[in-house]
Amino acid sequence: MPLFLIFGSMNIQSEVLDNPHLIHPLLVLGAGHFGQRAVNLLSKRVKGKVWVIDKDWQSLEQVTEPNVERVQTDAVEFLLSKAKSLPEETHIVPAVPFHLAYEFAKRTVRRTLATRSLPVPLDLKKALPYVWEGADGSFLVSYANFRCPDNCPEPLYCTVTGEKRDKPLFTLLRELRANGFRVYIIRSRQMAPGVGGYDLADLLRLCFALERGPGKWLVGTACKCHGVLSGLEIVERATR
Repeated sequence: MPLFLIFGSMNIQSEVLDNPHLIHPLLVLGAGHFGQRAVNLLSKRVKGKVWVIDKDWQSLEQVTEPNVERVQTDAVEFLLSKAKSLPEETHIVPAVPFHLAYEFAKRTVRRTLATRSLPVPLDLKKALPYVWEGADGSFLVSYANFRCPDNCPEPLYCTVTGEKRDKPLFTLLRELRANGFRVYIIRSRQMAPGVGGYDLADLLRLCFALERGPGKWLVGTACKCHGVLSGLEIVERATR
């Protein structure tokens, strides 16, 4: 699920990055509508290398910005192969229809530990605003039950309803209490209106936490208004 989904700009102050340049490499994982929009808005600001990754070449062909390297491959496998060679400050825009941070962490941890996907406990719904259950047991969570404008600047007051967002969704998810689960949430930060992501270092810190803490986890990625939450169990491999 692309996490820079929805909401729109109405000349309201926001936390969109003021720095006109991104000095570190940029990975846009996914070349659909949201990935193409991210490349269009960010590629001219990036001083480092820019990649866009997708398994579908027809989607990659729609990316026509100069100085952007298009790679036809699995997004998670590409990220795994580059994680050790890229600077930790590398910017990542997750524009794929699945929980990128969760899949990256799961495949990373599997190298040394056994993992098992778990459904998010259904009783957590009552502690969250709007929730849609994914086929894999994940929760798609939002403060909105409508499609938001692409160029939302994440203001304090919703650009559609005018309602005040007192508590960012990433904070709400971090404060969840689920019996037997620990919680780790990556915050998705805006790089342009409606385009958010995080740094490679955020993914590496997630993996470090999971590797040092076998047990049940709720792993999430969220901006101020939208997020995804997935369940995972990590166990020590039996030794012979």
